[in-house]
Amino acid sequence: MLKFLRQYSRSWVIAVAIGAIVVVFIFWGIGGFRSPRFEEAATVNGVPILMSRYLQQYNQLLRQYQEMGRGELREEDLKALGLKDRALEILIQEELLRQGARALGLVVTDEELREHIKGLDIFHEDGRFSQRRYLAALSRARLNPADFEEQERLRLLSQRLIQLLTAFAKVSDAELREILRLGKEEVEVRYLALSPERFQAQQKPTEEEVAAYYRDHAQEFRTPERVRVRYLLFTPQAFLAQATVSDRELADYLAEHAAEFTRPQVIKVREILLAAPPQPDKRRQVEQKAQGLLRQAKEGADFASLARSHSEDAAARAKGGEVPPVKRGERDPAWEKVAFALAPGQVGLAQTAKGFHLIRLEEVLETEKLPEAQAREQASSRLRQEKSRALAQEAARQARLDVIAGDFAEAAKRLRLTVKETPLFALGDALPGEEMTRVFKETALALKPQEVSRVVETPPGFVVMQALEKRPAATPPLEEVREQVRQAVARQKAKAQAEKEAEQLLARLRQGEPLAKVAAQAGVPLQESGPFTRAQGFLRQPLAESLTTAAFLLTEKNPYPDTPFFFRDAYYLLAFKARRLPPAEELKKEEEKLREQLLENKRQLLFDAWLTQERRRAVIKVRELPV
Repeated sequence: MLKFLRQYSRSWVIAVAIGAIVVVFIFWGIGGFRSPRFEEAATVNGVPILMSRYLQQYNQLLRQYQEMGRGELREEDLKALGLKDRALEILIQEELLRQGARALGLVVTDEELREHIKGLDIFHEDGRFSQRRYLAALSRARLNPADFEEQERLRLLSQRLIQLLTAFAKVSDAELREILRLGKEEVEVRYLALSPERFQAQQKPTEEEVAAYYRDHAQEFRTPERVRVRYLLFTPQAFLAQATVSDRELADYLAEHAAEFTRPQVIKVREILLAAPPQPDKRRQVEQKAQGLLRQAKEGADFASLARSHSEDAAARAKGGEVPPVKRGERDPAWEKVAFALAPGQVGLAQTAKGFHLIRLEEVLETEKLPEAQAREQASSRLRQEKSRALAQEAARQARLDVIAGDFAEAAKRLRLTVKETPLFALGDALPGEEMTRVFKETALALKPQEVSRVVETPPGFVVMQALEKRPAATPPLEEVREQVRQAVARQKAKAQAEKEAEQLLARLRQGEPLAKVAAQAGVPLQESGPFTRAQGFLRQPLAESLTTAAFLLTEKNPYPDTPFFFRDAYYLLAFKARRLPPAEELKKEEEKLREQLLENKRQLLFDAWLTQERRRAVIKVRELPV
């Protein structure tokens, strides 16, 4: 539940998605607001949650999903999302939090709330709180001061409650050392991969085997539901000319998003240098190596370990790739173009006269404001994109109504749009075009013939579609799929043979025969995994959990597991090669960061337990909800 409470600890914009309770306008002194008793959506220990508040919360969640690209939601969509229950659960948790804080004597005074809001940079102009900026920002977010102030009060209250409930959470040095060991320890294995494919051609299934397999596995050959649709695509780009931005809009946007219009000035990075010779063929080889390391880093390989193994900068290599902080203008322009464009944690590849540089941005130490002209250009572009997107969405909504009321082709002609049409497709089929997302395909498959869809957002724009043809899922007779069934039987028999062969090879290894000899006689390449951690997984495959677990159980005295492991169409035989812990100084650097993460996990558990207990003890009555 800390994640729930952290919604109150982010920027004021997040408050829009959480909802609010209309209370006293303490900030502007407008006075108290008291109303007659409204119909209740629920009560928590006798305290009512008004239906008006519930509807407000529900509508906010609904807007969230629509703005996330889901377009107009049908009744079945709303049921699947469970927005009714989610909206009410948010309000119940808020009330439990208030009551729990009150019972513990925790309060946030009006003066504390006032000073907190005045301190929020988003409402500042020239370094001071601006009432105009405050009201304009809240108005743009469709939130009044009372709503926002109540949410900020609850956020501050939640922070104090969390601090009180979790003050005694501690992480021992022993816990820390063990977690570090489990997280940082690396193991390296040799392995043989025995694929059933090598035995496939040997299999000759009989007609009896084919018929029996089809009888027992007919569902494997069932053709899925398929649909063919036509559709109209409304791209924001097409409406860009209509999306104008006034000077006032631009000024307000720049003021409200000032922190976004900055660029890194000083950065902290890790770097792997691969020196490249001038000869083109040798340079290409180095580039291929750099691309391979880049791929490993992006897939989760520890960058510091890669640097220690591959960097040709001796000083940086000894420090896991660490280099002194870099100020803009100090390095090669090609290097800076890549490095200063990265976000913390991202990895990029730059090419300079020295060679190839793999760069991982660790931290932005200092920033500077963008030049005014550049900031205005970026802000104007963002605003125009937002407006053009809204125009495209509205045009799609209007077109949908036109299509429902009339002819699809005629509506397209009036709108000067090209009607696009798909072939018959199933959910898992690949289709050309950026718009063919999973949401597009799910929406299409849910349509009845001639039915017009809701507006669907896709990467290039908004789509309105109509189903032209639909074929239900069906199981074809054996005669139509005989060859497919025959191949399935052959694969099954080949897998059984591969498993038997793998078990025999492993038995020879466990009896003491040399690994290289067994591999050579079996005609199977002997491969090496390279070092990997538990988090990275065997061959950088997080899903290969059984192989990863088995590898970390191996030792010099017990170099082989008890059984082969099947993963992604091959049987694997593992053999221990090496085990390694990072140097003590590297572990030391990680201690404080990890200690805070473990402490946060304990706080999470403690708060979850408290909230669960409060909910069990509470008397909660829920009325019939109207939506």
